[in-house]
Amino acid sequence: MAKRNRVIYQSEALFVTHQYTGGQIVDFVDGTHYDNEPGHLGDGSEITSGMFHQIHRLQSANYNFAISRQDINQYGNLARIDTTVLEAPTVSLDFTYLITDGTNEDKLGITTHADQAQTGALSGLLANISGRNYHILTVAEGTDANADSDSGKSANAANSVISIGNGYITNYSVNAAIGGIPTASVSIEGLNITADSAGTGMHTPAVNTTSNRTGYARFSLPNPQSGDVGYILRPGDMSIELNDATGLLANFTDSTNVTAAHIQSFNIDVPLGRSVINRMGNAFGFSREIDFPITVSASISAIVADLALEKGRRNLFNELYTTTKHNMRIIMRKASDAASSKSSANDQIIFELKGVTLDSESFSSAIGDNKTVDLGFTATVGGGGDTANGLFISGSQVPDSQRIDQSNK
Repeated sequence: MAKRNRVIYQSEALFVTHQYTGGQIVDFVDGTHYDNEPGHLGDGSEITSGMFHQIHRLQSANYNFAISRQDINQYGNLARIDTTVLEAPTVSLDFTYLITDGTNEDKLGITTHADQAQTGALSGLLANISGRNYHILTVAEGTDANADSDSGKSANAANSVISIGNGYITNYSVNAAIGGIPTASVSIEGLNITADSAGTGMHTPAVNTTSNRTGYARFSLPNPQSGDVGYILRPGDMSIELNDATGLLANFTDSTNVTAAHIQSFNIDVPLGRSVINRMGNAFGFSREIDFPITVSASISAIVADLALEKGRRNLFNELYTTTKHNMRIIMRKASDAASSKSSANDQIIFELKGVTLDSESFSSAIGDNKTVDLGFTATVGGGGDTANGLFISGSQVPDSQRIDQSNK
């Protein structure tokens, strides 16, 4: 392995295993690939380089692990005489990337459609019982990891690979603000972490939780590429639509866009907490199940322009009884000239929250500052066939013919 004085962003690339390849399920534990029909190939087969997706436009990646040890003490000894591990270790991976066209979301298992989404974004993750493997390739110091040709970097034994096995998404969030490029943040919890010299036929980091052993599969990573995942998105090419067009007090949008609030930032947060189901005979926990219900939250910060009086007197007491639900659409468009910038043909990715309710509205003002308002909304995630509640994502560069099939996860 090559000697390095340091590692910087230039030299790293992040990959995730596919859940499906064509009509085949990718078993990243034991390497068994089989159709949705009886019969399968033998154990120990290789997860080939075509069964991985590189996370493009990556901005940060952090990983760690923690082992919870219990000291064994006894009368007659001041110091502990031993330690034991009673709980599965915690392996964490957090990364952020620039939002593009929905390709990253699709490959992570977040359901993304090419047109108006009719399936909830979380439908694929709700039934994902095995997680996925994540791999960070590190190449030689001073060398770009990404290349436009078959560089052989993923098979070069002088390079290294950090791998997280059985990784489950525990949080997904989207952030955008004036003066910055929209980003997505993803948090992963896994069962195992390994370090290897790069090459072909590396051992999978995944754990078979049923048999309480590491997997048999081997894998080979593809060579990292810069990737073509759409245009860089800018705050000036975004719009937020709310069907009721207002907060309770602040005017959110209006028909002429004259008295609407001047939106400065927004955030969508999707927590996917999981509980470990333990049983006798399993050191790593038998399964990790999502905690329900799942509440998706959205927050919007804006400079106040006018109060929402077009529909008459506003009264919080009335809101307590009506509990109005809204549909919110956040549209991000590729850069274009002013005349065509609002055309739907320029839509690159759309985040739609259905069945959201207004939970809070906070105003702030001070000498020398513009008056601002922060609005908080929440929605609950429904089942896979529920088209009226939760988060839906449409991505322009994910045609249904190329989309990873999330329907039977």
